[in-house]
Amino acid sequence: MSTAFVIGNGESRKIFPIEKLKGSGTIYGCNAIYRDNPDLCDSIISVNPEMTEELLQASSDNKINSNTKIYGKDNLPEFSYILESDPKNDKYRFWSGTNLKTNTSRKLDLSVARGSGCSAIQVACNDNHENIFIIGFDMLGAGQYELRDGALSRLQNNMYKNTVNYPDRINMKAYLKFEWSYQLRQLARSYPDKNFYYINRSEYLEANWLLHRHTSDVENFNYGIYADLMKWLTDDQSKISWRKY
Repeated sequence: MSTAFVIGNGESRKIFPIEKLKGSGTIYGCNAIYRDNPDLCDSIISVNPEMTEELLQASSDNKINSNTKIYGKDNLPEFSYILESDPKNDKYRFWSGTNLKTNTSRKLDLSVARGSGCSAIQVACNDNHENIFIIGFDMLGAGQYELRDGALSRLQNNMYKNTVNYPDRINMKAYLKFEWSYQLRQLARSYPDKNFYYINRSEYLEANWLLHRHTSDVENFNYGIYADLMKWLTDDQSKISWRKY
């Protein structure tokens, strides 16, 4: 069965040597991953125009492997996060909150945005891989599993935070973890014939109640730790116990 590794840039992946993925499947990276790993990815996806331009320039300057395909907004495959079977007022699809600058309420449709991470997963699915490993999609803040006043950390969590073409901010936008959880849910539901494996640190998996809530009824969405990923790579798959929440 063909395997895809989709690598986000959450800081949890610092503990895993991603170069070991080479040769075990097709590798999809996001945004600035090439800066540290110019020869790793088969495809790199970015929906940010400035970041896409950086990738194209880096490719032209031979700073990225010439065989690496670059995806930006203009050449991503068409995809809708909305399924025909979804209820009209899908509880997962909409987020309500307050704009702190204007002190006004707002409601967001989470099916509209196209982020680089979930777009990369969609590209991998479109390429007909059967096993999709989702690596370094931390979704929560840099405090990760730490609770602060009952809420999971929103501190900016990215390998390349506050560098060129990355937002210079302290906190992640409050709705993003809801957007990403919804979109991961919909991707897995859209491809029921594929197996999805969300990989992270054990304590982080345990604390991510929001993603648990979004995927508890999605049979093909599994959770594992980085040690499980290493077992997969070393053909020790019989010893893996994938988690459900």
